[in-house]
Amino acid sequence: MMLASIREQLDASKPFDLIRAEHHANGDLKGDTVAPLVHIADAVERFRGSLEAVGGVCTVVRDEAEAALAVQQIIADSNLVAVSDSMLAARIVANVTSPAQFLYKADAGEMFNCDAGITSAQWAVAETSTLVLESEQERHRFASLVPPIHVALISGNRVVHTLGEVLNRIAKSGRDDMSRTITFITGPSRTSDIELTLAIGVHGPAQLFVIIIEGADSD
Repeated sequence: MMLASIREQLDASKPFDLIRAEHHANGDLKGDTVAPLVHIADAVERFRGSLEAVGGVCTVVRDEAEAALAVQQIIADSNLVAVSDSMLAARIVANVTSPAQFLYKADAGEMFNCDAGITSAQWAVAETSTLVLESEQERHRFASLVPPIHVALISGNRVVHTLGEVLNRIAKSGRDDMSRTITFITGPSRTSDIELTLAIGVHGPAQLFVIIIEGADSD
């Protein structure tokens, strides 16, 4: 069973192996701009499949108006919602109709009383369904880690195929301008004990919703 699982994972990774090989051949991973070798829509679909495989939910919308409706449905039963200082999140939440109270500058203590947290994400990795959040871009660490529901908003052109592409782009900012904290999130929070019993949501959100906006600006 273990060998069968390994073979299955290796087969699933073949498309990304080809992408990485092309990047190396073109010198992209050595500092040149990473070209869109495969259409953005393909990366988005791969991200959606990878996220669903680890228990997350991915919704692809055409614009910010549709994103607001998606957020509205997700937080329908929430009373208190923390919102990061992302301009994208602020624009979308402004168009959400909800009786919930939105906290834009919630402190650490208030976060534990929130039913959901809404942030943006600076990058999304299709290969592993990993969200990359940079602290220099917005203050979102507690909102993405403490409430039981995390809603992440990201523009479609920020979804890339491999983690190597993200690391390359982050490195280009230089050591002085690099974020002090870079958070990597792959699906809902998972914890296993010594007996390998899996628990969801013990050390972070039990539910992760990612909304990819095809027509959003890159904030």
